[in-house]
Amino acid sequence: MDQASRRVILRRSVEADPEIVWRALTEPEGLSAWLGRYDGPRLGPGAEFTIWHEESVGSSHEVVEWLPPRTMSVTWDFPGESSSRVRLVVEPDASGSTVVLEHEGIEDLVAYAAGWHVHLDFLAAYASGHPRSFEQFWVDYDQMHRRYSSLPR
Repeated sequence: MDQASRRVILRRSVEADPEIVWRALTEPEGLSAWLGRYDGPRLGPGAEFTIWHEESVGSSHEVVEWLPPRTMSVTWDFPGESSSRVRLVVEPDASGSTVVLEHEGIEDLVAYAAGWHVHLDFLAAYASGHPRSFEQFWVDYDQMHRRYSSLPR
């Protein structure tokens, strides 16, 4: 977490080939398994879509960088917040892949660090063939929020 630049950067090792991780990041089924219910066209340059985090809470996005099969950036427009940007990079590594997530222009670093941490846990589980139930999301989020709240800023 970088308070001065209002940015969160997380790296996650995923035991899956980069191609599998890329599909989990960019295909509707994969996005719905780790991020929230996906509503929109097939992703690609300029695609606009919505992620439903809860039944009545959706965030709007547009693909602004598209370099398959390694890099994607999207706008992040969550209700009641300033617009921000999320960049995802998939890098091959010894265990399969590393995903680097950078979210910049955010106000509540602790909430986003905790949320992205748990979402990346869900991504890693899905890509490695062990999807998790979203019923567990908020339990894990609360634990991560306490953890990130205790870190020096």
